[in-house]
Amino acid sequence: MMQSTETAREWLRANDYEYVAKMIEEIMEEWKAQGKATRRNWWQVLAGDSRGNARKIAGRTFPVIAAIRKRQALPKSKNAQSNARREAAPQIRPQARWTEGESKKRDSKEGA
Repeated sequence: MMQSTETAREWLRANDYEYVAKMIEEIMEEWKAQGKATRRNWWQVLAGDSRGNARKIAGRTFPVIAAIRKRQALPKSKNAQSNARREAAPQIRPQARWTEGESKKRDSKEGA
């Protein structure tokens, strides 16, 4: 199956969550203006916590989105919302920077 290159913000806009995409962009702009190089996995934020509760970032509460919880392999939550019956988030893309770091951790454990 082909991996999607769609970002969380692009997916949000395409699925009628424009207000959430705007919140993310506002926060990123604030961080940039403050000189912060903060990075955030917005997919994880929008999946909520392990119990399905909303996450709060930079003083803003983000909705829990059912399709994103499913993407993150988290259980269904009564707090999760959906704008469409068959809403589906793209599959998780493998990230070279994370898989490389994991192999370094394994190598250092094996050498210890």
